[in-house]
Amino acid sequence: MYFYLLIPAVLILILMMPIFLEFKVTLDAKTLSGVLSVFLFKIKLHHLIYKFEKGKLIIQDEESKGQEFDLDSREVVFYKDLISEVKDKTRLKELFVFYNVGFNDAFVTAMACGAINNALLIFFTAIKNQKPTASLGVYDTVSYNRDLCEFAVKIKITITLFDILYALLMAYITSVRFVHQKNAEKTGENLSAKSES
Repeated sequence: MYFYLLIPAVLILILMMPIFLEFKVTLDAKTLSGVLSVFLFKIKLHHLIYKFEKGKLIIQDEESKGQEFDLDSREVVFYKDLISEVKDKTRLKELFVFYNVGFNDAFVTAMACGAINNALLIFFTAIKNQKPTASLGVYDTVSYNRDLCEFAVKIKITITLFDILYALLMAYITSVRFVHQKNAEKTGENLSAKSES
């Protein structure tokens, strides 16, 4: 009879339903390159290859050639703000860190791995204080006779669709402000250069 009243209730339930996201990130510290994969309910959504080169971030899809971004461009600011908005609204389920380190010297490699493990232990303790139900872990591989430095992170989180939409909106507003501020600074520099001449 009043079935139309169920439509807002269903929309609210969809907006408040938790979404399970999984991120897998790798980084080769020697080449400053890696891979980012995003999964939604264990279905791969996106797979990116990234590289830092001469103050620029180069991102490549599986099918595209690649795009370059300055580290202070609008897109990078948008994603930084999106991450900062989302991190407070998520529930961390799992965080696992994997690394493979070697410096062609057994003593130096062992000392470096001990320092990395201590730093990760301090970091995990801080996370456990904030998110006590999260599963945390470190998997290390020590390559004494090789020269490499590779890291990988696997993160599982839950977030509601409403929080994602809110974070997207706030990140967009901040990136637009950033562009207006940058344009105003350029205009101010041009005006001051003209007045000096």
